[in-house]
Amino acid sequence: MRQFVLRIGFGLLAMMSTAALAFEPAPESASLTKAQKGKSFSPYASRNFPSNVYWGDTHLHTALSFDAGAFGNRLNPRDAYRFAKGEQVTATTGFPAKLSRPLDFLVVVADHSDNRVLFTMIFEGDPTILADSEGKMR
Repeated sequence: MRQFVLRIGFGLLAMMSTAALAFEPAPESASLTKAQKGKSFSPYASRNFPSNVYWGDTHLHTALSFDAGAFGNRLNPRDAYRFAKGEQVTATTGFPAKLSRPLDFLVVVADHSDNRVLFTMIFEGDPTILADSEGKMR
């Protein structure tokens, strides 16, 4: 037991010392100035505003995904792409929805593969789901 505790202790000590080395402070600006004399090579160094701003979505779930479907999303991937392109869609609530301008990008519709389409099948009353005693509402 003592050897086990010592091994754990030394292992934790090794991990903590490795983590401490990872947080090395940044060099002082005076030492950087000595290393790089003259003007900055970056034309963006003194700017404090973006020149090109893009609006989009990098991660989106539709009704096909278990988590979005469970929370009531009824829109499919085609609806998501139409919406992102600025087209009007009918939201899950039944109201029309449209962006004031199209998104500049939509990286991915990231629907999960686990239990894919399950909630769509449940809400549509799919006979395969309802034939099972676990699939029937009680």
